[in-house]
Amino acid sequence: MSKHPSREQLIQYRERTLSASDLVAVDGHLSVCLDCRLSLTELATLSSATAMVSAIREAEGDHLTYDQMDAWVEDQLDQSGRELVMAHIGLCSPCARQLGAYQAYAPVMSAPVLTSATPVPSFAERLRAFLHNSRVVAVAAAAVVLAVLSPLVLVKRAETARREFAADLRSNGSASRPVTQALDTTELDVLPASLRAGALAALKAPSPVRPAALLGLPPNSDRHLEYPVSEVVEETQPDLRWKPFGGVYVVSVYDARHRLIAQSPMLSETQWRVPAQLTRGVQYTWEVQGGAVVHDAAFRVLGRSEWEELSSVREKSPGPLAMGAAAQSLGLLSLAQQEFQIFSQQGSQSQQGAILLDRITSLRGR
Repeated sequence: MSKHPSREQLIQYRERTLSASDLVAVDGHLSVCLDCRLSLTELATLSSATAMVSAIREAEGDHLTYDQMDAWVEDQLDQSGRELVMAHIGLCSPCARQLGAYQAYAPVMSAPVLTSATPVPSFAERLRAFLHNSRVVAVAAAAVVLAVLSPLVLVKRAETARREFAADLRSNGSASRPVTQALDTTELDVLPASLRAGALAALKAPSPVRPAALLGLPPNSDRHLEYPVSEVVEETQPDLRWKPFGGVYVVSVYDARHRLIAQSPMLSETQWRVPAQLTRGVQYTWEVQGGAVVHDAAFRVLGRSEWEELSSVREKSPGPLAMGAAAQSLGLLSLAQQEFQIFSQQGSQSQQGAILLDRITSLRGR
């Protein structure tokens, strides 16, 4: 075969549906052509990914049976069966909790070896009999609830403690008034006049106020998305980040007219760098799709003049207070959060830093 095989021929070759003569010809061509071998590999990868997505969607609607859980616990499922169970519990919290409880009962339900004359009940039958005991049901339910809710309670308590600390500062000292009354703002002198005015305004505000730089970017409370979410970014190729909510993801970036700018391949990780250079000063929307679920947010790329101004400030090595306040005034909320985090760890003004960090965290909503 002198010419490269077509995509259709490669698909038929992989599925072994070519005629015998064509199969031999394509096989001979692949032995000497690296490009075609790579194309064949890409077809196989795409086919596997498509099959995985299809399997996950099928698994989402069918809840696990006792027999499936029994086979899972006793390691009697084949590879495809285990993959379907894993796909389903990744999408279905009730089945995930039920399977976790099912596994936890396995050691309890291990019975002594019976004589050959006595039939040995299956694990599922032993578990059903065990669960008929109302006291066992109550204890098991409490254990499952505790296992599921304990991490959430701890996280909630930590967040509540942090917010109560900042509220105490506001009520017990000058924190209830503009923060600048308790801050040494001399380090803001390194900022140019345009940035210094906005930075001081951000510090003087008695409560969190979204800067004018975020005009047109509505607040977004979707906690599945981490960055960037309703904020300004410095980089023209930002790393888009999100929390896991599915097994395979596809990320798309659109301009203000909802024209597709870039789209990722199928991803298993929860981060993707935009491959195209985005235009400074322009607003974009990005969305990440996992199965049938889509999460989206908007952001704006920092304008060229503001970026140049901020770059010149960085060369002067400003302190975290000046850098954080300047970043907040420019709508760079993630950068401001990082700088105020550093400032809050400085012993001399840690209380004021905690208030600033609390404010910027509430503006970001994450």
